[in-house]
Amino acid sequence: MLWSPGMRITDARLNDFTPIPLTSTTTPASGFTVSTFSGRRAGGVTEWTLILIRSGASLGAADSAGNISDIACATLPPDCRPADMYVTSFDKGGTASGSVRILPSGVCTLTSMDPTSSIATGASVNFAGTFATG
Repeated sequence: MLWSPGMRITDARLNDFTPIPLTSTTTPASGFTVSTFSGRRAGGVTEWTLILIRSGASLGAADSAGNISDIACATLPPDCRPADMYVTSFDKGGTASGSVRILPSGVCTLTSMDPTSSIATGASVNFAGTFATG
């Protein structure tokens, strides 16, 4: 069930856990392609999973502390955007991990990685989000 402005909060609405598939998709940033995206809403919770493939040139290695230049990788569709900044981890094909920052605008930015790791052309970057729907 979709919530609309002016709807009253009722027990039935709060206890409606019917999944609502989210059919819009993510827009990849330059140098990335979307491999897989899925999302749904149920019971006031939005959850989604995104797998990107690096299609541009390899991204340089993180320094010994894991610092990298911030790298925009995608923009989430409106139904999947958090109300406030959301930070989660990403997995790079099982060989490294890092942090991704997601803004209310939907822009996803890789902000750190395991020390000295890099993202080669063809490598996957996987991350997911789960948050209360406002």
